[in-house]
Amino acid sequence: MIHYYTLIGQTPVPCDDLLEWARWFEENDRTVMRTRILGLCEVSTVFLGLDHGLPFRLDGPPVLFETAVFWLGEDQWEMARCSTWSEAEEQHRRLCMEVARPRRVLVFIRRTFRDAIKAAKDDWRSAWRELRGIEPSEIEVLVQRLRNQVHRYGGMW
Repeated sequence: MIHYYTLIGQTPVPCDDLLEWARWFEENDRTVMRTRILGLCEVSTVFLGLDHGLPFRLDGPPVLFETAVFWLGEDQWEMARCSTWSEAEEQHRRLCMEVARPRRVLVFIRRTFRDAIKAAKDDWRSAWRELRGIEPSEIEVLVQRLRNQVHRYGGMW
């Protein structure tokens, strides 16, 4: 069973040589579409090059394309997968329309404010304890180290 695929134009082609596939994968642009929505999120559709339907699906077409929605400043995302280039383009357009809906944007804004308020409360508690001379517990020190590492590598806590 072939798990590796390359593209000829917009058509996925099975590839049974792993080195040939790896070379193709490294040298070619696999982007189908990329769209920035309102400066708040990016919708990206790419050719995966591997059948991502396995091992759960043993029959039917290979799942080779993925559309993902990346919201600004968040390390979580939404995604959907499909089998063909034309399905990928349609999936991309559908997700772009979905995330541009006012309700979705308001949910993102509410979530962002909630996270900012929680971070401000945590900072205020730490500053208050420090001013009163209360040493942080071992767990608080560990949590702060983890937060620093996450922020250092560009993620959100």
